Amino acid sequence: MKLLACVAYFLVAGPCNAFSTTSVGSESRYADLKDWLLSGTDDSFISPKLDIRPSTRGGLATGGYGAFAGEDIDEGEILLKIPVAKCVTLQDALEDLECGPSFANLLKKAGPGSDTVVIAGYLAKEYLLLKEFDRRISEGATADDDSEMRRLANIKFAAYLRTLPWGRGVNAQEHVLFWKDEDVDALLEGSLAYKDATETRATVKMATKVLNAIISPVIRKARAEEEPESKDEGFRFPWQQEPEPESSDEEILEGLEDAVRGAFVIMLSRSFAETVGENTQEDRLEPLLDMLQHSNAPNTECLVKGDGGSIVEVRACKVITSGDELFNRYKSEEDENMPYHKFFTRFGFVPGVVEPVADLIAARSTIFFPQRAEI
Repeated sequence: MKLLACVAYFLVAGPCNAFSTTSVGSESRYADLKDWLLSGTDDSFISPKLDIRPSTRGGLATGGYGAFAGEDIDEGEILLKIPVAKCVTLQDALEDLECGPSFANLLKKAGPGSDTVVIAGYLAKEYLLLKEFDRRISEGATADDDSEMRRLANIKFAAYLRTLPWGRGVNAQEHVLFWKDEDVDALLEGSLAYKDATETRATVKMATKVLNAIISPVIRKARAEEEPESKDEGFRFPWQQEPEPESSDEEILEGLEDAVRGAFVIMLSRSFAETVGENTQEDRLEPLLDMLQHSNAPNTECLVKGDGGSIVEVRACKVITSGDELFNRYKSEEDENMPYHKFFTRFGFVPGVVEPVADLIAARSTIFFPQRAEI
């Protein structure tokens, strides 16, 4: 009965209002994103044949957006050029004036695997500052009122942040990180996805506690709130070999849990591991390119060019007819390290399946539940 109730909830649950992006017209948001990508640099390029409109695919039933061919596109034709200066990278977090040194210290302490945590922390901080800017504007403030408003009015990735899925259902985003603990247990326990889901959720909860000490002073200052008394206690991520003192029990900043959760969903579902140099990879968020939905038979290809991978170039790898949606391949569906249930826990969808995930779980699909061989 509990499983059926959870399935019913997921079938009828609508998108959540996670941010003002839901109140700003989608066309306006994506137009602003295009304008921002082309501003301040000669290295950016967006084909005039590329349109943004509701996708034919998505993690939830409706609301997702994708990229389309507004005109016929020839094979090899360049669709996008995105300079690294317009991408969110680890370097952006480490060079952040407010939290950069603390992020660097976290990176040093936590070691391998912590890049995602640091970038997610940077995203969450900027998102919360942008929300504070919107709150002040809604109350009658202007961008030139004082130094704090001038700073908030110049958040580097503001146009991009407004297009991202900070909550379940925004841009049709689904993800186990948005689920309640009891729903994860009721729907996924005993499934192939349960271990990944619970471990990822545990990591995000731990990261929230750690990032609270780094981010909260900045946000409280922007909100003109008083700082609570803090305790100097350590932390340990799951991948650290040596344990450290227990995590802080400080009060978590209002809104931080949702912001960090959303930032992790964004990193897991939208970041690209680009090869820079001979053997170096770095995680990046690449605006507009991440609008392309997944297909195992994509009609576009991505090339990293320039010194140190300074430009991402997207080309058509086949002739694309006007009106067709543009697709990228996130991961090969034949990759043994990325079976369909892992696709779901990372990206929030099952490739090639339009049926709601709750239906697949209720039917105990072999995607999620191993089947015993008949004797």
